[in-house]
Amino acid sequence: MMQGFNIRKKYIILDEEINPIDYLNRSVDFLEKIDEDRLYLKWFTIAFHGAVSSFIIMKLSKINSQQIFIDSKTNLHPKERRLVDLKSAYKLLKSKASMDGNQYKTNGKQDACINELIDQLRNQLIHFKPMVWAAEPWYFAESCLPLVDIIRFCIDDYKFRNFEKSKINQKLEELEKLLKKYITI
Repeated sequence: MMQGFNIRKKYIILDEEINPIDYLNRSVDFLEKIDEDRLYLKWFTIAFHGAVSSFIIMKLSKINSQQIFIDSKTNLHPKERRLVDLKSAYKLLKSKASMDGNQYKTNGKQDACINELIDQLRNQLIHFKPMVWAAEPWYFAESCLPLVDIIRFCIDDYKFRNFEKSKINQKLEELEKLLKKYITI
């Protein structure tokens, strides 16, 4: 190998651990900027959706990697297979059978918040239809804050290969603090 060669400067490298952590980092980055420009809420929402989805997929795939795909064509390369969507992945995360008895137990808010994140926030911003659409930061915060618990569950007993769990938890705490800042009482 060439000395001084940094592979990350030449290639984008993603795996089941890098992807959700990158989404989490970007979520915090965008959320930190919303006081400068409210349009960062759009990018926060897209990144946060990616974080929740990717952490759930990471957790599910560690238990049974086949359950994260819609099809049953195990002879195909993963890039040629269709991944389950976030709603389906979330249902699997709550399933005793899919999680080998260690399923996620919601406190009641997460179910509604997952639907809100997907149907009202992310889909509205990704598949924008020409109209006037406006929302204040508290709406995003109230919809997303309960979902941080899902990410925490996904990383709780996960053994990361190349990341310190304490740094991921620190980033989650940053995210929570930022979201709480916008919750109205």
